[in-house]
Amino acid sequence: MRIAATTLLAPLSVVLLGVMAACGGADTEPAPEMGTIRTAPPETSEPEIPQVEPVTSAECPYLSVDEASRLNGELATDVRIDDRVDPAACFFYSADGAVQLTTTVYSVESEERATELVDGSAPVGESERSDVEGGWTGGRTGGPGGALVVLARGTQVLAVQSTQEQSVKVQRVAELVAPRVAD
Repeated sequence: MRIAATTLLAPLSVVLLGVMAACGGADTEPAPEMGTIRTAPPETSEPEIPQVEPVTSAECPYLSVDEASRLNGELATDVRIDDRVDPAACFFYSADGAVQLTTTVYSVESEERATELVDGSAPVGESERSDVEGGWTGGRTGGPGGALVVLARGTQVLAVQSTQEQSVKVQRVAELVAPRVAD
């Protein structure tokens, strides 16, 4: 027996319209597996931590080339800064033209946020505790990929990175720089 297509399509259309109406109601939430469809680009805001780059050939305002060379254990032959942040971020270069040491100070919205940034960069249990005169505290790490010390004091975060493996070298740089950049 053959059933006419229009006889079957009419009830099916009513059922589909009912299902679609239930899914598209203004007060209903989409099913979790459906996700959210955005019709406009998401709002953007300025990043809390600005990206720093070696943009200007100039002296570092708080660490000399001689001090960087002596403390990091490698001759620094050039320095570039990013003075779009205050104090300027400093990049010290080796004779082969590669960055060997960086120092950056960030100001953030709260002491809690500064602590979060330190803990995210030098997690407790994965880094050695680091304290510097003037209330700076954080952590340091070192190894084949280089060394890092990240310290917080109030709403400031100081990060010192080196291509050297020994974290004691970045610690010594931080001990010299921290008092000089404290607000």
